[in-house]
Amino acid sequence: MGKQVIISNVTFGGKGLPLIAGPCVIESRAHSLEMAEVIKSITDRLNVPFIFKSSFDKANRSTVGSFRGLNMEEGLNILAEVKSEIGIPVLTDVHLPSQCQAVGKVVDVLQIPAFLCRQTDLLVAAGKTGKAINIKKGHFLAPGLMAHAIEKVQSTGNDNVLLTERGTSFGYGLVSDMTAIPTMQSLGFPVVFDATHSAQIPSSDKSVGLKAKNIMQPIQNVATVSKNDNIRKVIIDMTEKPQGAAVVIDKGSVLSGIVTEGDLRRCLAENGNIDQLTVGEIMTSNPVSINIETSLLDTITTMEERESQISVLPVIKGNDNECVGLLRIHDVYQTSGQRDMIPTLAKAAVATGCDGLFLEVHDNPIEAKSDASTQWPLDQLEDLLFNLMKIHEAVNG
Repeated sequence: MGKQVIISNVTFGGKGLPLIAGPCVIESRAHSLEMAEVIKSITDRLNVPFIFKSSFDKANRSTVGSFRGLNMEEGLNILAEVKSEIGIPVLTDVHLPSQCQAVGKVVDVLQIPAFLCRQTDLLVAAGKTGKAINIKKGHFLAPGLMAHAIEKVQSTGNDNVLLTERGTSFGYGLVSDMTAIPTMQSLGFPVVFDATHSAQIPSSDKSVGLKAKNIMQPIQNVATVSKNDNIRKVIIDMTEKPQGAAVVIDKGSVLSGIVTEGDLRRCLAENGNIDQLTVGEIMTSNPVSINIETSLLDTITTMEERESQISVLPVIKGNDNECVGLLRIHDVYQTSGQRDMIPTLAKAAVATGCDGLFLEVHDNPIEAKSDASTQWPLDQLEDLLFNLMKIHEAVNG
């Protein structure tokens, strides 16, 4: 048997099957506290040891416009509140050596993202905190080579290390090789299986299945204005709902125009009076739009075939030009995934003998601000964990 890693009341490498779970990114204080409380109630009923996870910054998003999370100070304050109010250990990612000391004062586990698992300075800085370190295996790395990442953390005198398997690059996609679990366990440390990121499809084929309605930003998340509103209101509304544009709506939610960030920059560059200028004076009337049922492939064609590439498209429904959302170019090119394969991967990993599970969980995955396609629905978590615990009991019976 390899080393046991004990984090508060959670033991990895023992007889149990601990769960690391929570939203991909911290979206708000209220959301984090609610998610932590509900997940804890589920794991308490099933007697599953639980560590809450969420990130204050997703620095490795696919596109520059993707939501990255709150700032570090606010994020850590929320994690500290989750830890104290819900009474559970917490985990978050670090991306820079300079973050480790501050993060280590709050969380119980520092997580090293897969892309950064070979970064010596980061691993050493994390190790120096004395906290448990969860190192995600890079999908470009053979599992046995994680010995070098372990060695870098151990050089600080810290041997509280977890390793996490999250898939291996195969062409432009990911596959899960379950032999990676015993291979990394042979290095002497517990191995967690990340069933959600293993279901991702980086650079996925956009011609398969998806439509505008599957990836658009719903209208309630988009700034909506009228032709008579002044520009100050547009700026305020777009700041509160930062989607790159505001849609101009007539009576009955009929699309009339669009105001983009570029329109606002031009207005300000010309020293326009934002209290006097109206939306109708700067908007693009009758903008290019797409139907909610438009395929993703046709959406990309619409965006890219213009001489000046379109970065945002209003989404309409029916024959009345009713605006129901906005589709941004980085919604199109974000990482996709196969949520329905998460149970299959998790069952295989538990049957193989992993020492813990990692699941990103959300109460409304479609509207999640990061990794929406591979977060597991909160209302389905208990059933999934129940089945996984039955497999764990059978394997270790």
